[in-house]
Parts: sequence; C-alpha cells; structure tokens
Amino acid sequence: MKKIVFALMLTATPLLADESTEVLRKEFEAYKATAEARLQSIEKREGRSEAATTGESWKRTMLGFEFHGYFRAGLGANGEGDAMEAFKAPNAEAKYRLGNEAETYIEATFQQNFLSRELMDDDVDFFTKLTFAYVTPTSNNNTFDTTTSIREAYAGARGVWDAKKEAMFWAGNRFYEHIDIHINDFFFRDLAGFGGGVDDVLLGDDLKFAMAWLGGTIDELSSSGTTYENDYHFNKNMVDLRLYDMDAGIGKLALNADIAYFGGDDFSPTNKVESSAGWAVGAILSSALNENTANRFSVQYGVGAAENFKTVMTAPKGIDLPTTPVINTEDITRLRITDDIVIKTGSPISLQAATVLEHYDNGIDTIDWISLGARPVYHFNKYFSLAFEGGADYTNQENGPEGVLGKFTLAPQIQPGRGHFARPVIRAFATYAVWSGSDDFESNVAPVSYGTDTQGLSFGVQMEAWW
Repeated sequence: MKKIVFALMLTATPLLADESTEVLRKEFEAYKATAEARLQSIEKREGRSEAATTGESWKRTMLGFEFHGYFRAGLGANGEGDAMEAFKAPNAEAKYRLGNEAETYIEATFQQNFLSRELMDDDVDFFTKLTFAYVTPTSNNNTFDTTTSIREAYAGARGVWDAKKEAMFWAGNRFYEHIDIHINDFFFRDLAGFGGGVDDVLLGDDLKFAMAWLGGTIDELSSSGTTYENDYHFNKNMVDLRLYDMDAGIGKLALNADIAYFGGDDFSPTNKVESSAGWAVGAILSSALNENTANRFSVQYGVGAAENFKTVMTAPKGIDLPTTPVINTEDITRLRITDDIVIKTGSPISLQAATVLEHYDNGIDTIDWISLGARPVYHFNKYFSLAFEGGADYTNQENGPEGVLGKFTLAPQIQPGRGHFARPVIRAFATYAVWSGSDDFESNVAPVSYGTDTQGLSFGVQMEAWW
C-alpha cells in the first residue's frame, strides 16, 4: 500500500514545460531517490524487533508539507430579527456552544517536515509549524474589531537524543497543553504561549516526562478564539513539569506541577497589579470505558500567579477593575474539577456530556461555578443527524450576582459519517435560553439583545470543520 501511495505522489509531480527539461528531470530523479530512501527507512524500522520499538508512539510523516486547520462560520439572528448575541452566565468561564457562537473563527496551520536523506538515515525528524488565527464578530454585542493573530510559530526535533529517540525538543510559540471540553469550548488547562522544552522522554516502558519554560501570548485572542474583554492580560514566567501516560488501571494518568512568577504591571494610569509568585498542581485521568466510549476526569488547584492554569495573567473574576486601584494576585486561589464523557459513534446515538465544578477566591469574594451539559446526536443515516444540546450554568458570588442560566438548542445537521466529531458539519439551529432575574444577573447574560429580560431566542445556520 505504501508503494502505491508513493507511486501516486511521484506521478502527480507537476512537469513544467520549459527550456530546462534536463534540469527538471534531474530534480525529479533526486526527489524520487529521496522518497524511495524514506520508504526503505520506514520499512526497515517497522521490521525491527518488538523490544527495539517499545514506546515508539510517535509516527513519522511521509509528506514534506502538511496543512491543518479549524474554522467555524455562520449567521444568526435573535428573536427580534437583529444579529444574535451569545448567552453566557456572569462569572462563568465558558458557555455551551451549539447554536450559541456569535463570531467567525479560523485557524490555519502549516507544517514543513525536513526529509533529507541524512535525517532519514539517522531516524530523525525536524519540523517547523505556523498557525494563523482570524476572528470577526457577527454578534449584536459587537465590542471588538476583526482580529488576526499568530497562534503558533515553533520548531521541533525528534530522534536526536540517541538514548531517548522518542523525545522531542521544541522552542517558539506553541499550543502547549491546550486542552478543552468541546461542547462548551472550555480550555480547562491551557499553557499555550512562548517558550521551549522537551516532551515524550520515556521513563521505563510507558511513563513519559515533559518539561517546559513558558510565557504568555500577549495578543487580542483568548484560547477559545474570542477577544479579551479588557486590557488586563499580562505576560508571566512559568515552569511546567509533567508525568503522563501512567498506567492507572482504569486509564492513563497525567500529573503536572507548575510554578509561576509575575513582575507586576499597570493596566491604566490609576490601576496597577502587584507582583506575584504562585504554584499549581493537577491530574488528568483519561479512560477508555470501551472501544466506543471515553471519559476524562481532571482536578486542578492553583495559587497566586499560577491560579488560572494559563501562561497569561487574566482579569480576576468578580472585581470591578476601574474602581480597584491595586490588585494583589498573591491572595487568589482556584480549585477546578471537570469530567467529560464521549460516545464516539452513533448507533444511532452519539453523545458528549460535561461537568465543571469550580471554587474561586479573588482575595475579596468567593465565587462558585457549577456547569452541567450534554449533547446527544441522533444519526438517521450516515449523513443526516439531529443534535440537541442542553446546558446549565450556576454561579454565585459572595457579594455579587447569583443565578442560573439554562440554554437549549436543536440543530439538524449534515455530516460525513455517524461519528460524534465527524467534520465538516453543516447545521441549522434554534436556541432558547432562560435565566434568573436576580440583580446583576439578568442584565449580564445577553445585555444588548435582551437587556433586563430573563429569556431569549436565537436561530441561524453554521458550519464547523477541522482537519
């Protein structure tokens, strides 16, 4: 099969009709020789003994260039016929996303793999990766302009350490530990940023170790592809240590420990943030309940500059920034627990469900956030499905807003297969949301579209894809 793929690649090479026919022929022959050498190297490696390949989880690409990406786009309206606005509870870190995304967001990733004969002979991979992002608002709450960003720009090298061939060294700007729950687009652990380190250092048969020095990405876009709400996002320094792929009997366990330091800064002429040190620890247990069902459980605790489990300092929840001249982040703590489960293939129903529990102390108030949601999808056949998403977010600030937001969406879909994450998907949607009428809660769920109302509607069309 591999030889057939190579034959197709070679015969598809464009033959340019110009005066340098002999030069082109030689370039073609050189490319052919390189490809054949790579095939022989791969076949030779796959013929090794089992003992020699134990722990070799990384896979080498057969292409010099790769293109990957993600994007979502669509059009929505609220119940009055104006542009839709997303429904999100005050002090919640995320919102349930089906039929509730009021922006177009694009990520395009370009990867160049270096395939010289010398590298292939040494069983070594070098690559560079660039990821560009673009977001434009389609919301009735159009508080930001179209924004572009460089989300990744880094290089990696694997196989250069003879004693640990699986280990990968990297430096640059990377989506490092960029882990989310899909149905509410919640990046519960997100160390995306600048830095460098080493991954996949094999300790024994399966256990791996990683270490990285990281700093924040200071641009307009948050991890979920929307812009920050204010100018309070600052760079900090972090060291992240991880042990992962640890056999826990019921799944694979990953442990992390982080230390962080922030040197202090001003976010207005009259407002400043004090310097802060901090630490965080966490654990993620990933379990395959059966071949079609997977569960992921996480628990994290953070203090001071490391409390948000990110490489960038973000505005503390529940504090009125303009009226607070000095913010001391040393006193902030956060405990976060998440669980999400996925039934991957619909026969006929696929499903994702999520739970988030968070207790947050900003040094002045405490805030609790509880989130429960599920998205079952009924697959009529390989291409047509019907998705329903129901989610509820409860937030309670000690001296602030308290309430519940419930969001419900029905979405007929067209997608290439019965998989829950089969993409691209084309969908129409109708969304209904209802929320508490308590002070400071009702006016902050969808303030432009529904003001002081306690319920709202939106409807529209959307596509979503990744590859």
